[in-house]
Amino acid sequence: MNSDSTYRTKGEQNSVTRENYSKWFFFILLYIFIDYGRPQDLLPIGFLRPGMLSILILTGFLISSGNIRAADSKQTRYILVFTCLLAAYIPFARNNFFAYQTTKTMVLYLPFILSTIIVVNSLVRLKKLVDFIIMTMVYVTIYCLTHGGKGSGNYFTDENDLSLYINTVLPFCYFFFLYEKNRKKKIAYALALALGIFGVVKSFSRGGFLGLIFMIAIAWLVSPKKIVSLLIICMLGFSAYMYGGERYKAEMATSTDAEHGTGKARIESWKAAWRMALDYPLGVGGNNFQVRFPEYQTDYFSRGMWGRVAHSLWFTLLPELGVVGVYIYLSLLFYNLKDIFLLKNLKKNTEGGPNAEYFYYFSLAFLASFAGFFVSASFLSVLYYPHYWYLTAILVAGKRVALNLEPV
Repeated sequence: MNSDSTYRTKGEQNSVTRENYSKWFFFILLYIFIDYGRPQDLLPIGFLRPGMLSILILTGFLISSGNIRAADSKQTRYILVFTCLLAAYIPFARNNFFAYQTTKTMVLYLPFILSTIIVVNSLVRLKKLVDFIIMTMVYVTIYCLTHGGKGSGNYFTDENDLSLYINTVLPFCYFFFLYEKNRKKKIAYALALALGIFGVVKSFSRGGFLGLIFMIAIAWLVSPKKIVSLLIICMLGFSAYMYGGERYKAEMATSTDAEHGTGKARIESWKAAWRMALDYPLGVGGNNFQVRFPEYQTDYFSRGMWGRVAHSLWFTLLPELGVVGVYIYLSLLFYNLKDIFLLKNLKKNTEGGPNAEYFYYFSLAFLASFAGFFVSASFLSVLYYPHYWYLTAILVAGKRVALNLEPV
């Protein structure tokens, strides 16, 4: 057992009953569907504010459990410190409201993050959670395919953001397809994988395309079944090419063009971000890059560009949260990678147990997922999007299950 894993479920040492854990888990799944599937955009339920309602319910479970400390981990601490850092900028930022809203966004992620680490404490629940995330991605992708490559709203209004999200989930479809022995489940993972790739193609996102290519490359490199994987990749690649056609090929050919159009504009924005970071090594505050941008924009822009974002996770992080924010974020990434390789190596250790193979593929999925996320995110301002923070919570929960916490 890892020294930082103080979480125990033996004898239900906290005050929450097994029945309440089941209810709590149900609302975790409901929260995912509301946050990503966004049924409120299609059904007349928006007045109920289902997103906020689900957050309040998860918060209620956390408080009533009296066991929030059960969510303690190195990653949890870094997420909390990151949130506190955002809050510290509120009184000093040029635009206090933007800094406050950014902090609020991170605070609202915490009930899901903490709940997931506490409640997903068995292999059964972990598998259900991963499968539900895949099903939600399938739903979002079907919406994308029937609505011109865009999602219904929130994180998916822009096709680039949509493709980023799909790229983070696709590796779980792929690696659990390789892992699964049940024929029906294997087919389900394969269909979800194909559908997701078609969704990225339909989005016509160049950043999404680069993220997809890099994610596929990492997936192949770490895959234990190189020949089978290569055949699958070639088959899916051919299908995607046929689906996208010549127009898609022509559009993606401009992905590396840094001299014209959006590519050039991004480079000029990154130059401004770098100069801003040099002037403010401690940062300008959450979402205040766009406020300060006119002071640093280059002559490439013919007019004042107040409100322009950095179009890169990294060039958002550096000027907004400075060297302290970079240290916190990279530390979080370090411990995530450490846990991934711990799970990956369980097969080599006697303590891995009969489920070591599942966690082996689980870890490979995370490696490829992070690859897809960070490559796509390098061209998008998604630092404060929930994907990476949620994945971190699932990874922490998965590690704890793997280290033989008592199943519920």
